[in-house]
Amino acid sequence: MPTLVPAATYSAPGEPKPTYFLPGEGLHTTDGKTTQISDVVIGAGGEDRDKPTPALKTPLGSLRAQLTTIQDQLNVFLTEKMLNKRKHEDDDVERRILDEGIDEDSD
Repeated sequence: MPTLVPAATYSAPGEPKPTYFLPGEGLHTTDGKTTQISDVVIGAGGEDRDKPTPALKTPLGSLRAQLTTIQDQLNVFLTEKMLNKRKHEDDDVERRILDEGIDEDSD
């Protein structure tokens, strides 16, 4: 029986091409890097009460861990897109203020 590998695709209007996500080779765990409580909360002594149990060494356990890897990849990708968009918007506002003398706060 062939081994199936989970995958995800991101596409959106205005995007030139879809982006594909695969778990890749290596160790996969259910301990997602982007699904934990924040480092600030952990540093303040907080505890992640929703932390998932480790994946079992079964086909479903392996699938669960691979899906966590893909979720991390997607979260990082989307966060970078949001940060880049915000930077672009901030740069555009700054350019409009400096080049065109537009006061963004006046309404």
